Amino acid sequence: MRSLNSRIIDKILNPEKDSMIVYDPDGLVDQAVLEELSERGFHVIEYKDPIAFRFEYESEFRDKAKSFLVLTRETPAGELPFDIYSSLLTVDVSLSSIFPKLSRTALESLERWELDRLNDSYSDDLDYLSTRRTREFILKRIYEFDPSKRYNLTELIAWLIKLHYNRLQLRGELFDLVMDIARERGYERLLDLPSFVEHRESFLEFLQERWPVFLKRHGRFSVSDNNEASFRQKGPNSLPFDDPSIKVYTDTMFAEGLLKPVPVDDPSKFEKSWMVIGIDGPGSERIRFKKLLQIVSDSLPKANTSYNNWIDFAWRWAELNLVACSIPLGNDDQSDLNAIRTITDSQFESWMVEEYGRLLTVSSRWPVTVRDIFNWTSKLSIENKKLALIVIDGMSLLQWLKLSNCMKDFSFEQYAAYAMIPTITAVSRQAIFSGMLPMDLPNLTSNSAESRLWERAWLDRGFREREIAHINKPDNQLIREVEQSIGKGQSLIGIVIRELDEKAHGENIGMRALLAATETWAKESCFLDLCKLLYREGYEVFLTSDHGNVEANGIGNPSEGLIAETRGERVRIYKDRLLREKIHIEYPDSIEWVPVGLPQNFFPLIAQGRRAFTTANSVVVSHGGLTLEEVIVPLIRLRKG
Repeated sequence: MRSLNSRIIDKILNPEKDSMIVYDPDGLVDQAVLEELSERGFHVIEYKDPIAFRFEYESEFRDKAKSFLVLTRETPAGELPFDIYSSLLTVDVSLSSIFPKLSRTALESLERWELDRLNDSYSDDLDYLSTRRTREFILKRIYEFDPSKRYNLTELIAWLIKLHYNRLQLRGELFDLVMDIARERGYERLLDLPSFVEHRESFLEFLQERWPVFLKRHGRFSVSDNNEASFRQKGPNSLPFDDPSIKVYTDTMFAEGLLKPVPVDDPSKFEKSWMVIGIDGPGSERIRFKKLLQIVSDSLPKANTSYNNWIDFAWRWAELNLVACSIPLGNDDQSDLNAIRTITDSQFESWMVEEYGRLLTVSSRWPVTVRDIFNWTSKLSIENKKLALIVIDGMSLLQWLKLSNCMKDFSFEQYAAYAMIPTITAVSRQAIFSGMLPMDLPNLTSNSAESRLWERAWLDRGFREREIAHINKPDNQLIREVEQSIGKGQSLIGIVIRELDEKAHGENIGMRALLAATETWAKESCFLDLCKLLYREGYEVFLTSDHGNVEANGIGNPSEGLIAETRGERVRIYKDRLLREKIHIEYPDSIEWVPVGLPQNFFPLIAQGRRAFTTANSVVVSHGGLTLEEVIVPLIRLRKG
């Protein structure tokens, strides 16, 4: 089956014309399509501003021997200047032209990855489908929910597990259709389906509560601290975890930390059972490590994968490293971990070099990069009116997993996003608070404008200055500052927490020590009280980070004099390309990063792999580079537990 992009390119090139108009009302012509068309010799001129378009067309294309495409998205082809429209063939690249047998109304709300997957199942041999039938087709082909089937309890549980394990989220009309079908079939008598479909964490908590019951009834022995009467999630008390359709996911979910092992009175009874991975006993973390190492190895994304696949993998990778840091590793285990780490670093680094520019152009309902976070939360603030965005400087996914274990009073919706490159505070944190690309920021060597950027972003959306606060204070002053903002009626609060990043930079500690420091900070700082305060006062609370961190080995410290604008351990910034090239020759284990989304005079030199521009053979925890741990950061929506 041809990919969606291949079909779009074939549709554009099928007329075999040197120049044409491409009408793309649904944004199907993405950056990858544009690059392919460019490689085939076409210059693309996009119609946005009539004056700018006319100037470019007259100076670069009229009466010139160039093959070109006029790409128009918001303006129909017939409304383009008459001399353009009348002289060029128009190619319609729309949902209706790519999927003519499906309802456009049903397709309009789909994201690009959904259209890609739908394309794999689409055929022009289909009958014409109505809007409802198209949605049923989408549910079956993308979400593996068969509207024509009558599900029993086990089948519903298996479907929900598959849905949430793959981090899929039904929304809008598709969610409503599943709920309509559920009411028609009586599924809501079996489960709290609306909550379990919409909220991944609620469903996982439901499974977690039922696991001890399964062990108790299966093994006929007592399970510690289990009280069926205290279940928070509604539904049957007992679930068939040993059914093949559920069992195939159960041990994987325990390995990946989606479910937590529970204590029993005699763990030795399970030593040879498949259930052992769900038992909290001697050696249980080593069992998890072995299983998780295999899962990570088998699920490593391929070269041409999507950004979502790397995000899914990043959560597994973080969980594996958390387990690895919690147990003593033998030589063989450490060797196996190092081997998969080397492969992961190499493949992700290559993927980032190839795909990062496209990431900046992806349109999605959820943030793709951290600069999308502001736009996403600003839309949600319209519903809630009170919003707090907490940026924990330097917090990696690995540290978030450690921190989340201390937040028993909360549940979460967990997402992740890509940091700006290079992964340094002045670039990435300012992008979070402003919603802007780094190239549009006033200063990338300092955070001094951060508060004004946050304020300006909200003012541009129609809010008033007195409603906006930006707080960057040490731990012993933070609660007081936030209380004062709440007292002033400031409903849009941006908060910076610096302590975790300072711990990573403050001393040359390894990752195990940093995780221990993260746990201590969570228990001793004001962070948990801050979250409770904001939630109690009615704020929608989001947590994120500007970058992660990685344990890196020194390769030497360049003697640059004053030529480096920024001297980080993982990245150096230069104003001049030739100066950067000079240092790159001295340090060939580095990457001359193409300044995508960066100012023209901003040239990063990034240490490759897990290397650092510091004393040779020393070990530091730092950031600025291209590893998975530095680039993909947590984005958390807090909910009351």
